[in-house]
Amino acid sequence: MLSVESRETILISMVSTKNSVMVGELLGKDYNIIYEESEIPDEGDGPGLWIMDLPRWAANREEMKLRKQNEAPLFLPYLLVISHNDLLKVQKDVWTSFDEVITVPITKMVLQSRVKVLLQTRQLSVQVNHLLQDKEMLMKEIHHRVKNNLMIISSLLSMQARQIKDEATREVFKESQTRARSMALIHERLYRSNDLKSVDFPDYTRSLVRDIFNTYRTEQKIELKMDIQDVMVDVDYAVPLGLIINEIITNSLKYAFPPGREGVVWINFHKNGDEYFLEAGDDGVGIPDDVDLKKSDSLGMLLVNSLTAQIDGELELDSQGGTIFRINFKEKSYG
Repeated sequence: MLSVESRETILISMVSTKNSVMVGELLGKDYNIIYEESEIPDEGDGPGLWIMDLPRWAANREEMKLRKQNEAPLFLPYLLVISHNDLLKVQKDVWTSFDEVITVPITKMVLQSRVKVLLQTRQLSVQVNHLLQDKEMLMKEIHHRVKNNLMIISSLLSMQARQIKDEATREVFKESQTRARSMALIHERLYRSNDLKSVDFPDYTRSLVRDIFNTYRTEQKIELKMDIQDVMVDVDYAVPLGLIINEIITNSLKYAFPPGREGVVWINFHKNGDEYFLEAGDDGVGIPDDVDLKKSDSLGMLLVNSLTAQIDGELELDSQGGTIFRINFKEKSYG
């Protein structure tokens, strides 16, 4: 990694060796001046600034582009040395390659001031990158700790549930346990991902549903079908969506299939533009016709309604031939 305190190396690459040496002498002894790429050490930092003339640029334009891309997000400056006459003939693609231009004849003061500004800008990019890396490490640590705390809560709920003899109360603890685990899975994936803001939704959903099926094992055969588009979902949406899926699938496994009845549980999730569509449900016994989804006092249904409102979504319940929840919402844009 580039050290903010290091003595900067400048590579001067011109067709005329005499001109290269002249520029190097004008820069003085404040920098480590090299004239050939072969002088770049295999280990450690490369040049912090490249000074070139037009012929060298023409011969190495693709390498320059690749070098800048590899150095990103750090700023790698290129300085073009050019005659005033050639300056008038320069094509547009030259300007996109260089960060600064200086015309000959070159004065020592002008050259040193231009170089100083370019290197200060590079050093600033290094410092900003260090801060971003520190922030990323902090965010990873936060997600890791949140995940661990949620798993501890889930374990405590599990241990407490084993001490409870009343079946209804034990079920309440089990449901709370799966909710904690659904959130812990989000933070685990964010901790392990390079993207600390979005979640691989198909991967997350598969893990979540597998945990739910393991928690509510049934003797009858229940088939799971999932059609989930390969998309990354912002954590602000992934957490409520995970809890919604948890409630719906848990409800299906607990109530949709009485003893001796087999069936299917499914989850569909797709994105079209900035709009998302979630469909989850089963082909079980269905919800009674007199149940009002929005007025239900069931904690699970209250959560589904509340979480749908949290993402500004629209919720529809279809109880024909089973129980199907359909939710659509739009991704908010911040600008």
